Amino acid sequence: MSSENPRISAFVITKNESAKLGDCLRSLNWADEVVVVDDFSTDATPDICNEFGVAFFQNRFSSFRDQKSHAMKLAANDWVLELDADERVSEEMRKAIQALQPDDFKRYDCFEFKRKTRFWGKWIKHSSFYPDYKGRLYCRTRGAWNNANVHERFIPDGLTKKLDGDILHEQDLDLHTYLLRIARYANMSAADYFANGRRAKWHHVSIRPPATFFQRYVIRLGFLDGVQGFVISVMGAIGTFLKYMRLYEIQNKKK
Repeated sequence: MSSENPRISAFVITKNESAKLGDCLRSLNWADEVVVVDDFSTDATPDICNEFGVAFFQNRFSSFRDQKSHAMKLAANDWVLELDADERVSEEMRKAIQALQPDDFKRYDCFEFKRKTRFWGKWIKHSSFYPDYKGRLYCRTRGAWNNANVHERFIPDGLTKKLDGDILHEQDLDLHTYLLRIARYANMSAADYFANGRRAKWHHVSIRPPATFFQRYVIRLGFLDGVQGFVISVMGAIGTFLKYMRLYEIQNKKK
């Protein structure tokens, strides 16, 4: 990386992620600073952060957007790299970032990378999971967070450029944990939808769930990912159903 390039701070939010956090932080050892904001974990997360010598803070979780925004503000540098605790920077991704030139940081406000997910021991290549571009390296003074509490993302003011290299996402969840996560995200999405004026209709719960399965399993070639692709497609349909049924519950309770 050119000595004229801006310094980069990486930030990570955590909650009982000690099983995966070490690999995440190890992949960030090239960054100028690493900030971790933890939701008062009860596992070894604080010890791991101390071992890696990162800037460690604790803050009570209210939403993904607010927690990430808080972590971003604690960073010392304007250029930040956002990473989840179950993700890590691949070697190709690191090299792509370090190959950037000063003009790249002036011209672009954000850089995107493909996210590759490993589910049940297999790297998923289809099923709507890949390529899954994420804008993760950006200038925090040239944009703002969207209003979503789930599926939150930083919206840059200017140009975005896709770079080589994958964000490696370790999602080896057992079925029970996967379902609980889907239900949690569905609940937060429904609350966002209601706050933004969206309302559930009959076709949202009757047609959209099977359409989600068809999109992932057939259109996005999930069948090529084997049993993992089938599970991902089914879980997508369940998530769609739960999201709109929860929205239906909320809108009827408010009447």
